[in-house]
Parts: sequence; structure tokens; C-alpha cells
Amino acid sequence: MLHHAGAGPRIPARARRARALVAAGVCTAALATGCGTPSQAAAPPTRGGLSVSYQAPRGGDADERSFLRTRGLAEKVVEDLGKAVRLPARVEIVGRSCAKDETPEYDPESGRIALCYGFIREVRSMFEADGDADPQGRTAGVVTETLYHEAAHALIDKLNLPFTGREEDVADQFAAYRLLRQGAGGRAALLAAADNYDQYARESDPADSDPSDEHAPDAVRSANYRCYLYGSTPRQDRAKERRRLVDGKRLTKERAELCEEEHRSLRRGWEQLLAPYKADR
Repeated sequence: MLHHAGAGPRIPARARRARALVAAGVCTAALATGCGTPSQAAAPPTRGGLSVSYQAPRGGDADERSFLRTRGLAEKVVEDLGKAVRLPARVEIVGRSCAKDETPEYDPESGRIALCYGFIREVRSMFEADGDADPQGRTAGVVTETLYHEAAHALIDKLNLPFTGREEDVADQFAAYRLLRQGAGGRAALLAAADNYDQYARESDPADSDPSDEHAPDAVRSANYRCYLYGSTPRQDRAKERRRLVDGKRLTKERAELCEEEHRSLRRGWEQLLAPYKADR
């Protein structure tokens, strides 16, 4: 658990994202039955079986829904994955107001990814508190990374994909795999996510750490993303990226020497996992 930037109630760290929705009462029932009045689906189902819808906002969430719809963040993820993967089952990304836990999550029972409007407000406020020059753009990057992370859980579930290690680590690697294919914009989104994990790590209360958590600590997830960014950089550009990414704290020189192979391994692993389900097969 951690404090939001500035005063306010304690909120869950991003490392608390879990596969199934476990919030009690209204939040769980809302996702299963459709809390509020759903708007017209903003993106039709693609060949990958993915779709997007937005529920009517409650309270002060109108700006966050507008942010999502105007930028088309979920629609872009749906389009990208629909061109890449044949997903026989339907998976729906649902933008919604959440009653309690604002954490984005994939629910395997309903096949829905809940993207809570409050999560967007929370992330944006953290970038604003840090004096970031583009809090809106950086928030968009974090949301995009989050959607790919949750989509990985959906793919693992619906395609029964085998993997080794922790599923949360594999989902992070999938987010990096898809974003690093998208040039400068994808790299900026992945770096925004790394910086956001650093923000959560700084605000985390050590007393709330859970050694049995299925997620890696936020600082570790940040270091991993920086490693993938560095390892995916063409060698002729690596000196510039070394100055930007290898700071000796969040990413050490020793770890940086392994990053090219780490990135190569995660890319090869996901390409092999998804090869039988390629959309053009």
C-alpha cells in the first residue's frame, strides 16, 4: 500500500494488479452485470476477438472517460493485437467507474479487462506532482502498457499458453514485446511505465511489502523495462541510450550487459508462443 501523491487515502500499488477481480460487493457485481449504462462500443470485435466499450462515468470520472475515448488508447491496442493474433474467444476491454479498487484487471470468468477511470486520474496526478512536462502523454503511455499487460493475461487464459516462471513477469514481457515493435511512440510508452513504477516504489510503505506477492516489486519492474529498452536499442545508438537509461541505480552497468540477450529471449519466446495463433495463418 502507498499514499497518493499529496494528501488522500491510501491506494494499492501497481504491483497489486491481479488476474481476477477480487473487490467485494459492487465492484465485482458491476463487471459481471454491467455497472452503469454502457455506451456504444467504441471498437467492433476484431479478428482477434477483442472489443472495447465504455460505461457511463460516475462521480468525477467524465474527464477520464473522455481522455480514453479521445486518444483511442484501447482501440489502438485492439487493432494491433487483432492483426497479430487469432483469439477464438471474446475479450472485452471495459472502461468504467470502479466502486472501490481502481486497479485495472483481467477477469477470466467474464473475459473482460476492467480499465477503471480512477486509475487514469491517479497516474496523471503522480506525473503532475513530479512536474512532468507532459503528464497527459505520459499517462497515455502508462495506460497503453497496462492494457498490453492485461491482454497478456487474457491470451494466456484463452489460448492456454504454456509459460515458465511467474505469469505477472511474462505479462510485463508481453507489454514490452508489443510496445518495442512500435518505434519511438512505443518506447516512450514503455519508459513512462518504468517511470511510473519508480513513482510507486518511492511512495510504497515497506511495512506493506508482501514476499508472497505474485508481482515483482515496483522497482524491479521498472529496472526490467529499462533493461528491455536498452537491450532493444540498435548498437549504433546504444551510447546515447546508455546515458539515458543506465544510471547505476535503476539500471546498473552489470545488468545492462545482459539486456540485449534478455530482450532477444523475451521476443523469441513470445513469437514462438503465438506462432500457432497468428492472424494471417
